[in-house]
Amino acid sequence: MADVKKETGRKILFSAQKNEGPFILEWVAFHKVIGFTDIVVFSNDCDDGSDVLLDALAEAGEIQHFRHDVPDDVAPQKNAANLALKQNLFRNGDWVMWLDLDEYLFVNSDDHSLDSLIQRLGDANAISIAWRFFGDSGITTWPGRQISPEFCMAERRRRNKRPQVKTLFLYNAYIAGLDIHRPRLVENATPENYPWISSSGKPVDPRFYDSGRGNLFNRITDDSRFYRFGQILHFCVRTPDMFAKKDRRGDGYFPVESNPVIRDQKFYKGKNFNQVAELSAMPLEAPIVRYMQGLLDNEDIRSACYNIDGFGMGLSD
Repeated sequence: MADVKKETGRKILFSAQKNEGPFILEWVAFHKVIGFTDIVVFSNDCDDGSDVLLDALAEAGEIQHFRHDVPDDVAPQKNAANLALKQNLFRNGDWVMWLDLDEYLFVNSDDHSLDSLIQRLGDANAISIAWRFFGDSGITTWPGRQISPEFCMAERRRRNKRPQVKTLFLYNAYIAGLDIHRPRLVENATPENYPWISSSGKPVDPRFYDSGRGNLFNRITDDSRFYRFGQILHFCVRTPDMFAKKDRRGDGYFPVESNPVIRDQKFYKGKNFNQVAELSAMPLEAPIVRYMQGLLDNEDIRSACYNIDGFGMGLSD
């Protein structure tokens, strides 16, 4: 099996969603601004108009959108991943990352671009980037956008618990499957033929290469700077009014019949980190807003957006 690093030039953001309508436009704009060339979104069972918006974005050439029917005993995210692989949506040499609609890739470089991150990887074929939980910043009603100075409170950088990750990886013959946190590798993948680092810049824990595990290992275990190369801005609670709608979306990691109840105040309190202000992404705010405004010039996109309850440019439009 060849281990030569070849790239197609495609940088693909992959996701699976249900009823994430108010958040789609900013999430697409953010990741187009930093340099993803392709965005692939699978949707299922939407009743908030998000699938209509995704269709409009696809028609405009901004994304690829696939609706899928989920079997009763399969998790929606797993079904989406399986379909993506069966449909050969990825080619050898693509850079691929799976992010949910409440997750944003922030690159810690001068221009915050995806290309700058890939350049820093050197010979590495993958980088697992630490989650950083953001809280509600004391905002009680959804303001319309997340990347703004008013919505910037997060957990502290120094933390006791080792963070989970999301992974940007080179798609090639060593990839056996997709998982929401990282790819599953073939059995003979090693640090020598598929070098993999974390956002600390150090090699990942050897357990990342154990693809025989049911639950794939996905934490940074070294004690260095977790966010040296970047961070995943994770807005998992957002604001109380939006958190109250989480059950309408469900948790795509579980089959529908076993989906856990996540509209729970204990969960909200446990993930609502407002410990420090994190303003690193603010240089991206203006280009993101401009991109969103450009998308809204499209009549179909604008109509779909304003038919979604809770949509709004927010704060500074």
